[in-house]
Amino acid sequence: MKIQELLKFGYDTLKKVNIETYMLDAQLLLGEALNVDKLFIITNRDMTVEDKIADEYIRLIKLREKKMPVKYIIKQAEFMGIDFFIKEGVLIPRGDTEILVEETLKEIKINNYKNICDVCCGSGAIGVAIAYYEEATNVICYDISDIALEVTEENVNKHKLNHRIKVNKSDLLSDAIKNKEKFDVVVSNPPYIKKDIIDTLMEDVKNYEPFIALCGGEDGLYFYRKLVIQSKEVLNTGGTLLFEIGYDQKEEVMKLMKDSGFKDVICIKDLSSNDRVVKGKLI
Repeated sequence: MKIQELLKFGYDTLKKVNIETYMLDAQLLLGEALNVDKLFIITNRDMTVEDKIADEYIRLIKLREKKMPVKYIIKQAEFMGIDFFIKEGVLIPRGDTEILVEETLKEIKINNYKNICDVCCGSGAIGVAIAYYEEATNVICYDISDIALEVTEENVNKHKLNHRIKVNKSDLLSDAIKNKEKFDVVVSNPPYIKKDIIDTLMEDVKNYEPFIALCGGEDGLYFYRKLVIQSKEVLNTGGTLLFEIGYDQKEEVMKLMKDSGFKDVICIKDLSSNDRVVKGKLI
């Protein structure tokens, strides 16, 4: 079969199940099967593809037809201009979270922070991006999930940052507290979706992304409550706590931080003008 025939098969298959990005997805998956980029696919439509590769492409299309996210299929996602390895069992890094990293990098520069903690690290996207862009930092990434720790380790090694990033298993910050670790920054994108909302999410998310990385308890605030208290035990005086939040959680998370003694607590919006990041200082 030729590239154009395979693309048409992909377009038709994905369009039938109402995948809006059917054209882009089909091109990306054919690129994955052929190990070429999207431009090659678009400019070589008359090229004949050998049967083995065509079969692999059809297999990938069938996975996407079942609403598996493309990034899980190709095991890759871009975040902060960096390529990350991902797989099922960790949350797919999202553009909204780049706001959290950008705010953390600003705090690091302004305050000359060195020791950073990324808790609920998932794929390691936040911690790796911080270490990648700020060469004077040392980062510890914590997660309770073995898959998350494995994926984070792979991304640390992929970007040759193992001399500055440690990856440890921990229930939130319990390991840091036990080992009397101290940080200038604690940054987290914790699970924050209300339990009864998860069933209403898109199939791509609710059927494939890990429940443990999505569910923030009955009111979505379970992990914020714990982390605000735990952070006070591991942050240096003058240190900063930064959270990603849901679009409707600004008031609650800011109150949790203020009530626990954090100062200069503010909220930053994302590019869609939704409340996205809350940060405050321990003074």
